[in-house]
Amino acid sequence: MFGMTKKQFLKNSSKTLDETGNHALLIRGLIGQEKDGSINNNDAYKKNRLIIDGISSTFFDYEKINPPSNCNSLHLRILHTLIILQDVASSNYDFITESREDSSVNAQDKLKESENLLEKFRIEFRPITTEVDKLLLK
Repeated sequence: MFGMTKKQFLKNSSKTLDETGNHALLIRGLIGQEKDGSINNNDAYKKNRLIIDGISSTFFDYEKINPPSNCNSLHLRILHTLIILQDVASSNYDFITESREDSSVNAQDKLKESENLLEKFRIEFRPITTEVDKLLLK
């Protein structure tokens, strides 16, 4: 069976990056609400679970594709950014769990960790989206 063409791979990657960006915006919004105290734990938990499920679905759908051999590196970099975003959501889940148990010092550390991981994600995500967009325009 034949693999994907480079153009098909890039279109699929662009779609995945759009979904990933949407997940990142959702988690960023959730972290903002948690910092402001404008969301309760139950609602934060429900939103976080939906975000985690969405990231997992995006990851597994993208992992299944068979990129052209000259695109393997880009494929792995995109998967890596999805893993980082999953780490953000997991860290945020830990924050929600810690804040339910009223250990606010540990909870605040987890919230800060979520923010730091989100920044790491942003730094790695931006160049990849630019690269895919440039390659699609060729």
